[in-house]
Order: sequence, then structure tokens, then C-alpha cells
Amino acid sequence: MFNRSTRLRFVSSLGLLSFVFLLAGLTTPDPVGPFPLAHAGASATLEFPFVPDPSMTVGSLCSPKEADYSERRYPEQIAYCKRAVSSQLKREIYEAYGVPTHCRSEYTVDHFIPLSIGGTNRRENLWPEHKDIKNLRKNLELDLFEDVRDGKLTQSEAIRRIREAKLNPPISDPSRYVICH
Repeated sequence: MFNRSTRLRFVSSLGLLSFVFLLAGLTTPDPVGPFPLAHAGASATLEFPFVPDPSMTVGSLCSPKEADYSERRYPEQIAYCKRAVSSQLKREIYEAYGVPTHCRSEYTVDHFIPLSIGGTNRRENLWPEHKDIKNLRKNLELDLFEDVRDGKLTQSEAIRRIREAKLNPPISDPSRYVICH
């Protein structure tokens, strides 16, 4: 799944990411174990492919120090990074998550914190999201982007809502989903 060198890079980045999230008024997910469900009626704990693996995907925020930094946007002056995820990085993300080549068409490499609300293209902000799971929250990212852009919502609140939605998809019976292995 994940080679030792790559896992060490992910783990070493967790300290810095915790600091970034602290500055943004957020908390990072627990770096071990699956994310618990928080929606009504849920009795199980979901793991990948329903949610990102917390030891690999914790999210990260754009800053002027990023190579793909473009500008500050919106009334809140949020740092914006241009989309720049290479095919090689996508392959690495799929491999890290153990998604077989023949299944990859069922996934999209997703920015955990969307670029439109200040996310980065770093590996700790990327995960292979199954398209069926992504469809459970069709307009969420667009709606949040528009509210942040228009100054109706802070970046911190938008990130909180994204995290809540991505870590707690409305799935009460995971066995109903046919996932390619």
C-alpha cells in the first residue's frame, strides 16, 4: 500500500499541518484510526473508500510560499493556489490508497479542502474519492465557494462544513455500495 519513505513524509507533515489548522481555528483529524460517523442513524465507522484515510489526508491550506500560489481572493483575502496535480502525483495517491489500476476510473483525485476555499495541491490534501460518494454532496463545494467569495461565510466555517461533509457522508449501510477491488 504505502512504502515506508512515503508514509514517513506524510507523518512528518502532520505536525506542520496541525499548526496550520490551529492558526485557521481548526483541529486536525485524529491521525490514527477511521473517522467516526456523526450523522443521525449511523452505527458503524466508515473507512476508505467512504472517507479519506486520516493518516494520509489531513488537508492543507495555500500560502504565498506554495509554488502554485496565485493570489489572494475574496473579501477575506484567502490565499489561492492554481490547480496543479500531475499525473504522477495522482498515480502516487492511488497507489498510497491501494486503488488498483483497473478501478481508477471509478474515482477522482479530490482536494480534501477545495482550492476554491484555500486548499493546496499537496499530497496531504488529496485523496481518491469514489464518484458515488462524491455525488452524495453534489453542490456543496460550489455553494461554499460562492458564499466565501461573496463574504457570506468565513474560510474557517467553509472548511468546517467541508470536513463535516467529507468525513461523515450520509451512508448508513456501506454494503449497499459496489466498490471495485
